[in-house]
Amino acid sequence: MTPQQRRDMRADILDAARKLFGTKGYTVTSIADLAEALGVTKGALYYHFKSKEAILSALVAEPAAEIAVIASDAAERTPQELLTALIDLQAKHPAAYMALQSGDASVLQEHSQRHDFTGKTELIILAIAGQNPSPMRLIRARMAVAAVKEGTMASLVAGQGTLTDGTRQELLEAALATLDPGSRSAA
Repeated sequence: MTPQQRRDMRADILDAARKLFGTKGYTVTSIADLAEALGVTKGALYYHFKSKEAILSALVAEPAAEIAVIASDAAERTPQELLTALIDLQAKHPAAYMALQSGDASVLQEHSQRHDFTGKTELIILAIAGQNPSPMRLIRARMAVAAVKEGTMASLVAGQGTLTDGTRQELLEAALATLDPGSRSAA
């Protein structure tokens, strides 16, 4: 196999994993399911990835890099921009998020620690809360981020992995209303 063929096969495996993890779920999807979807043997998959967890790691690396960028410049962005970025990130990588929220706590813990999702999310929450936030403002910022995460996930499940512009806007408005309940301004 040439280096290009290896890269192509690896990309094909990740594409199949995105689809299967996004529709069936990470926990339920097996290496045999992935092999069948690709029309290859399990051995061919193991040549490129040593395990299903390694495939997930490759999928999670993409949004992990993007959330690092969001967190790195969070202080310069508005709450609306940050919440929008979180919605878009999750919508762009539904399979990774669905796999991480599959109910397998060990999977979530491993990837959360490896990529410091908690630390990066904390930076984003602090930026959303603003300078010198009151305890309630900080709680509302956490609630807004939770609304985005849970709402986007529920919308992706309902939309079979896709998020419409209208739903995206509603998610953003709900998160902003959670952050600032007195203002129901359109985002």
